[in-house]
Amino acid sequence: MGKLCKKTRIFLPFHKSAAVKSSAPEMIDDIIEAKELRIERKRFYVELRENERGKFLRITEEAHGRRNTIIVPSTGVDDFTAAISEVLTNNGTAPV
Repeated sequence: MGKLCKKTRIFLPFHKSAAVKSSAPEMIDDIIEAKELRIERKRFYVELRENERGKFLRITEEAHGRRNTIIVPSTGVDDFTAAISEVLTNNGTAPV
């Protein structure tokens, strides 16, 4: 049988100056329009934003201290809303 080896981990301290920085410049989003909804115990934030890469729809769900976000590029917003409408219509639960 082989011997059991115990590996020793060596931890090296890192200073902020030693951290690797991203080569991409920080993107700052401008909010064009925003809406907040509260549905039951959840909050939804629907924002039309713009940055140097273009416009996009950002939808954030906040519930129980957690956040989930999806980003839809402006070029796909019509398809996205059409898909939601179609799913609701096919299920027979579309709002009147």
